[in-house]
Amino acid sequence: MPLRPAHLLLTAIALASMATFAPSAHAQNTPAAAQHFLEGRHQQVQRLLRQPASARRNSALSSVIEGLLDYDSLAKAALGSAWEEHTQAERQAFAELLKQLVQMNYQHNLENTLDFRVSYGEAEADGDVVIVHTEARSRTNRRAPSVSIDYRLHQVDGNWRVVDISTDGSSMVRSYHRQFRRIIRREGWDGLMTRMRARLDDAEPSAG
Repeated sequence: MPLRPAHLLLTAIALASMATFAPSAHAQNTPAAAQHFLEGRHQQVQRLLRQPASARRNSALSSVIEGLLDYDSLAKAALGSAWEEHTQAERQAFAELLKQLVQMNYQHNLENTLDFRVSYGEAEADGDVVIVHTEARSRTNRRAPSVSIDYRLHQVDGNWRVVDISTDGSSMVRSYHRQFRRIIRREGWDGLMTRMRARLDDAEPSAG
């Protein structure tokens, strides 16, 4: 089976691109601050997307996605108990490949969210995590059902980072965990790393 994120990344990962490089003014650890941060980054990404495709624009988008997620937390959660079974070097190699896969899907699917209108519900605290509830609805296909997207954020060195995204109740972290666990069980650690590298090698280059 091909190694790729579940359906939620095709929609949610692009919308989540707003969550990156939080300015200090928005770094307060409150639900309202997290929501304000997401809304601001959403506007930033929308402006970039409406620029003509070019190497410069793609570079700017890559910079945005670089700070999108807390990759360390995502990598550890995606591996689950397997995380403790590997060396620091192996963990770092895995986390870097996972980061590239997320970035690749972001680049390939970002354009698909331009016709979505995102509305924000009430953000709420869940321990040290803030959950920001959003709803995405297509502007071009009004008969299409809306998509519920919940972002879980926490602060890393004073900056907001997304630690999970759930689309219509389907968690990105759990989706990765199921895929990786299944591949490790069948093909071992080397098989997982090979699949991840192959997925990146097979990716088409971005336009521009």
